[in-house]
Amino acid sequence: MTAAHSSPHVVEPAGFAAPVVKWVDSAIVAASVAIAVGSLVAMFVSLMAEVIVRYLTNQGMGWPTEMPNILFPWLVMSGIVLAAQRGQHIAVTALNTLLGRKGNRVLLLGQQVLVAATFFYLAWVGLDVIEITGTEEFPVTGISARWAYLALIAGFVGLGITAMTTFVHLLMASDPLSVRAHNIEEDV
Repeated sequence: MTAAHSSPHVVEPAGFAAPVVKWVDSAIVAASVAIAVGSLVAMFVSLMAEVIVRYLTNQGMGWPTEMPNILFPWLVMSGIVLAAQRGQHIAVTALNTLLGRKGNRVLLLGQQVLVAATFFYLAWVGLDVIEITGTEEFPVTGISARWAYLALIAGFVGLGITAMTTFVHLLMASDPLSVRAHNIEEDV
C-alpha cells in the first residue's frame, strides 16, 4: 500500500516537504493498518475463545462479549483513514469536469482546508465527549468507555492530517485531479 499514489501527472513535493509529507503519509497508513488488523485479530480471538469455553463448559467468560464494543470503533475509524489516504471515499466530481486545472486546484485546496478544519474541530469537541464518558465502564472488564470514544478522536486527527498532506500534494501536482486518485489496479 502506498500513501501517495505514483502517477505520471503527480509531481512529488520538492525540498524539505517531500520527505516529511511522504513519512507522515506512510506513518498514518502503517498505524491505520496496524490498528485495523490488531482490532480484527483481537476481536476474533476473544470471541473464538468465548465460543470454545462456552462449548466446553456451558458457561461464558463474559469479557469477550465486550471486546467488539471497545475495538469495533477502532476498526471502523482506521478503515476510514485508510480510505482517505488511498482516495477511496465516494466523491462527487460534477464540478471537476467544468473547471480547468487552476480551478480544480483552487477547489480541491479549499476542500482540504475545510476538511482539515472540520476534523480537527471534531477531534477537539471529542475531548469533551471523553470527559463525559470517562466515568462509564464496561461491567465485566472494567475498561472505561473512553477507550472506544478515543477511536473517534484518533480517526478525526488522522483525517485532518491526511487533508494537510493532501494539501501539500495538491500544491505540487501538475494535475490536481491525480492527487489521491483511486487506482483500481492497486486493489487487485
